[in-house]
Amino acid sequence: MNDKFFDLKSEKQDRMINASLKVFASNGYRHASTDDIVKEAGISKGLLFHYFINKMGLYSFLIDYSVRYMSFEFSRTIGEETDYFGYLEKLETAKLNVLKNYPYMNEFIENCISEDRNDIEESGKAAIQAYKDTLGKYRAKVMTPNLRSGVEIGQLENMISYTIKGLTSEVVDSDGFKPEELNKKIIEYLGVFKKMAVN
Repeated sequence: MNDKFFDLKSEKQDRMINASLKVFASNGYRHASTDDIVKEAGISKGLLFHYFINKMGLYSFLIDYSVRYMSFEFSRTIGEETDYFGYLEKLETAKLNVLKNYPYMNEFIENCISEDRNDIEESGKAAIQAYKDTLGKYRAKVMTPNLRSGVEIGQLENMISYTIKGLTSEVVDSDGFKPEELNKKIIEYLGVFKKMAVN
């Protein structure tokens, strides 16, 4: 990556980052097109490759940038929370703060983790592992709630994960996206799950 990218006005940086996050998040690395990225960002392909040598260089930059950005939000929002549902609310609030500036960043990171490409640059692989370690560190502090008979924590977590992904996908792709409304919906659903699953 050409470090002069950070000399650009922040608005243009964010426009290029957001366009790239959206295309990679929507299509995965293999099917993401740099033509679509430059069209979405409103720039020339020559300018894109002036700052990022190739598609993989851009992809690796986005991984590192996204992990750093999201990890910062986690650190200032989650803190030392140990209550299970309190942790989930704070985690989603941190993601909300990210969504305000980068609507596709979380989806991009999740896709990077699931793709687990062997050809990602070492810096990208290290960043993904750092992201997993960061979330693992916060999760390790959380106490498992006292669940009702017949409810298993793994099943509960899968249900919560599927619900949050569904809500996020539905709202982010809609016109007039409002992060605060998404966060409110997610917290409401977490309250429902808590009533259903916890003694």
